Amino acid sequence: MRIPMFSRAWQATAVLAQVLLGTALLATSTTAAQTPPTRPAASDSGDAAPLLGDVVDALGRPMPNVEVYLAGTDLTTRTDARGFWIFPNPPRGARVLGARALGYAPFARALNISAQRPDTIPIALRRLPRTLSAVKIQATYAGAVLEATAMAERILQLRVSTGKLYTRDSILARQPQSMVDLLMGIPGIVARREQQGFSVVSTRSGTGALAVAGSPCPVQFFVNRAAVDIDFVASMSPLQWQSVEVHPVATMLSGLPMVSGTCGAVVITMM
Repeated sequence: MRIPMFSRAWQATAVLAQVLLGTALLATSTTAAQTPPTRPAASDSGDAAPLLGDVVDALGRPMPNVEVYLAGTDLTTRTDARGFWIFPNPPRGARVLGARALGYAPFARALNISAQRPDTIPIALRRLPRTLSAVKIQATYAGAVLEATAMAERILQLRVSTGKLYTRDSILARQPQSMVDLLMGIPGIVARREQQGFSVVSTRSGTGALAVAGSPCPVQFFVNRAAVDIDFVASMSPLQWQSVEVHPVATMLSGLPMVSGTCGAVVITMM
């Protein structure tokens, strides 16, 4: 029996199509097997960019086995043999970075962690005087931990108020001539330049969504946890400041001796 020519051609076309389909499926499966899954970008996954840096001593020498931590969280790590440390997935937002090593003054710094780019934080630790006893060194450690924790708690207060945190980077970016340049525009704070320095008052009462306009009330100033007057702040250079916390409505702040009758506070941490 003779098979028509068009039938033979159709069969050959069907066989060729099956071969091509099988080849395509094999190539697809091979490519999928060889290509590892990619991790979504930080902005897609909701994670912040990695936070990393190094720790050196006063002479610039790398310091291994230094504890580095984010106050107010359970995140902690230690530097490697080259003095490097990293938090691959830190939480976003305002945080307090701390570092400590036996025989050295502890380090604490307020910073904003974002998803835009990795934050590189160099840390330099200063050795404590050799005359300190082990008991005094342990007390210094404990005090530094409490200070970093108190700073972290104050930053959390800023999130539910109209206040603001200026980190070292944001201070340098603004290049303020005085405290007034930082305070202007913050809701609840009125800052004015005067012939003899400047004046600052709070015009808010309550906290968070309950904050409403009120009578002008004095703002208290702190420098490294010590209460100071406004004239002392007016004599300072903003380029010496590590961070500035502005609390327009606070009457109580963690770790700070607020004075009765004040309605806000400006907390300066020096370099």
